[in-house]
Amino acid sequence: MESETNRIKAREQAFVFCFSAELSKDGLDEVIQAYAEENEPLEFARRLAKGCEERRGECDEIISRHLRKWKLSRIPNVSKTLLRLSVYQLVFAPDETKADNPIGVIINDAVRLAKKYATEEDAAFVNGVLGSVVRELEAENGDCENE
Repeated sequence: MESETNRIKAREQAFVFCFSAELSKDGLDEVIQAYAEENEPLEFARRLAKGCEERRGECDEIISRHLRKWKLSRIPNVSKTLLRLSVYQLVFAPDETKADNPIGVIINDAVRLAKKYATEEDAAFVNGVLGSVVRELEAENGDCENE
């Protein structure tokens, strides 16, 4: 199991990769490669970003179901990227990583990053949408096992 500090760093790194790819319209592989020229990407960050990219459409569908009075296209890119990464982890992450990534930690990291890269309002929005996603997952699964 990686340390919690490394997971926090990896989530931020994955966010930076995905956000950079979104803004620059470069592919994710190119963004990660450019980063790797000066820094060593964390393996969890690379896997998280790539998994999120592969499941982007499905993550967007889930997020859209939980938006109230918003459309996905109107959400600021920071919040949208954080929501995608978090939904990917909550719904699609491989089972072997779930024990190392409790629901509360995933949500707390998303909120922390929203506060760092956006605003308190964005953080509250991200928290609310992710809370709604988790409630749906709990209803589908009886109760979430990794909370």
